[in-house]
Amino acid sequence: MAALNNIMNLVSCGSGAVLGTGLKGCRPFLKKVSSVIFTPAGFRFDGSRELDLEYLQEEQDAGNIIILSGIRAFTDNTPDNTNEELEDGSLQLTRLGLYQFNLKFVNGLYFNRALASLSGYGNYDVLFVDTDGSLLGTEAINGSLKGFTVGMVQSDKLQFATDAQGQREGVTFQLLDRAELDSEYVFVQGAQLEFNLNRLPGINQVRLSYVTTPVDGATTLHIKAVAEQDGKPIDGLIPANFLVDINGVSAEPSAVVQNADKTYNLTVPALATNDEVSTQLYNSVLNQNIVRLDEDGYKSNNVYTVVLAA
Repeated sequence: MAALNNIMNLVSCGSGAVLGTGLKGCRPFLKKVSSVIFTPAGFRFDGSRELDLEYLQEEQDAGNIIILSGIRAFTDNTPDNTNEELEDGSLQLTRLGLYQFNLKFVNGLYFNRALASLSGYGNYDVLFVDTDGSLLGTEAINGSLKGFTVGMVQSDKLQFATDAQGQREGVTFQLLDRAELDSEYVFVQGAQLEFNLNRLPGINQVRLSYVTTPVDGATTLHIKAVAEQDGKPIDGLIPANFLVDINGVSAEPSAVVQNADKTYNLTVPALATNDEVSTQLYNSVLNQNIVRLDEDGYKSNNVYTVVLAA
């Protein structure tokens, strides 16, 4: 498979996008948008890498890719351009309408919380993925692929279910640079990729909690790890999946045992009264906050406690 820089704006007949109004050759089309990819503002994909599952998961694990999949309704709310009429009746453009989109999902209450966590201004860029797995972004200053520059991202109010329709969740965002989409787009046709971008799942949130508060002399932390979305236990965690901080000194536990009730015992150095202890999921091998279990990605809160006297 070719490196990313070699397949941007390449459609299956081999014709690259060119300036001009002729219609000869294969035409790149973006079909209905089915998911979007948010990246940190200014993030650029590595054009020398293949845009494959391995590379995208690497960027996910590094916190550079946020997937919003399962779009049920994609609405273009871009305002019209503003024109001025001069004294002789001629018109001149005074302002271009900036692209603005609203996305609707049927992904549940937790997903609504996740959308709310995205809300802000100037924090992200965005790329569009259509039903064929084709990707639309823009060209970075170094010639590689990046997302369109986003200003406002704001989650919608939760739309409650009625007798006629189910619950809806939504988010609205605006692109700040019209030229990025009008004339500086980068199109990667799904046929050029080895997998469908719509199959790339998002990162799952895990809620950690202490089952019991550790006491003086303890060498074990009793931890509960469940999925934030449905409360089900997370199976298969190992020492390299945890990071324990004791009074500012961080290390992975020396051993991890999963109990019959699906909780975990983490073996740590002997604790003393008033020690401050925090625990989170962490990839100790790659020094990243996301761990992988059977190809699925997980991240967690950082749970904190103070050691009690025995």
